[in-house]
Amino acid sequence: MDQFDIVLALARTAASGDSERARHQIQRLVQALEKSAPDQADRLGRLLTREAKRQEVAPMALEQMRATAAPSPILPGEKLGRATPLPHDRETATPLARIVFPEDNAGLVPVLAPVLADALDDLVGEWGRTEELAALGVQPNMRCLLYGKPGVGKTMVARYIGAKLGLPIVEARLDGLVSSFLGTTARNIGALFDFADRYRCILFLDEFDAIAKARDDSQEVGEIKRVVNALLQCLDARGRRGFTLAATNHEHLLDPAVWRRFEGRIEILPPDAEARHSLLSRFLQPLVLGDAEMKMLVWMTEGMSGADLETLISGGKRFLVMQEAGGSNGSRRRGLLAALRRQAMLSGQLFGEERRRLLLGTNDDLAAELVTEAGLTQREAGLLVGMSQSTISRRRRNVANNDEGRASGG
Repeated sequence: MDQFDIVLALARTAASGDSERARHQIQRLVQALEKSAPDQADRLGRLLTREAKRQEVAPMALEQMRATAAPSPILPGEKLGRATPLPHDRETATPLARIVFPEDNAGLVPVLAPVLADALDDLVGEWGRTEELAALGVQPNMRCLLYGKPGVGKTMVARYIGAKLGLPIVEARLDGLVSSFLGTTARNIGALFDFADRYRCILFLDEFDAIAKARDDSQEVGEIKRVVNALLQCLDARGRRGFTLAATNHEHLLDPAVWRRFEGRIEILPPDAEARHSLLSRFLQPLVLGDAEMKMLVWMTEGMSGADLETLISGGKRFLVMQEAGGSNGSRRRGLLAALRRQAMLSGQLFGEERRRLLLGTNDDLAAELVTEAGLTQREAGLLVGMSQSTISRRRRNVANNDEGRASGG
């Protein structure tokens, strides 16, 4: 039998339940029969066409999409356990992914803007209404891209979604899949998707731009372009099997075809003032600061990511311990300012340029900004920088008088 190898491959894929690969093998058989048995090739071709149309009408069977009240989606595949062997790179034996289980993130609640928090709740809630969605000819969001600056919490959001859905996350950094061996990168991608498709899980592709960059980039060779094509094919196939999340810090590098693969495209922004207050309170524990100190911290940290805030507070705690700060209230307040100045010196790009200039400048300038911009009273600002309220008031009057004199030409 001339086509026995194809038939054997088809039998194997059919036995494994991998319908996507089975269709691929049928297509190979159609091509092999076109010359020797065109009628048989035509019949097989019509079979593939009917199947493709059926998939368009019902992208995922309801029995694969029903959710429990959790809602924990019942996806096709085996249960993923802690002892499940991970896929590896053949050349280096390095694992291609790690598994994060829902219980690992129990109680994890990222601090998000209310609008984003509501949108994520809706995204998760779709899995509890699969029947209603199917009645309208749609399915829950199966592919979602998270993008934003480093440290804003994209990975935390992905793990939060996994915990809410009660599903383990197969977490892979795509830059870790790249190999110097020709063809190995595409093979690693295929092995990762094969693993995720086999089990009930969420596939999370971190550092997504490492591979999914624009294919017309003149700096890239043909190999990486073939890798991008392989990634697109894997994403298309997984759209009927499981939930996929991806994250990138450089969304502008992504190929437009990659963008189109994701129904959800969520920008994770740096925390606003309210979110920074919540994050700072969380990171400061067990320390508790007063209202004025928190107001100064929130203002000083404008533009910082959640990761930046954690770095700042960790450094501040180390400084306070080394200085044995813990005396009077005034000592603690000035200790906070000294800790911020230390961080401004040791972490040059942690603060914005203007905030760093103020921290490393004079107490007069800092106190004035704390009053006029951060909303502190003169008394609060004086306690924080070690100046009296009357001194701050007098110096602000002098500055105002000088400004008026210059404006009038005096």
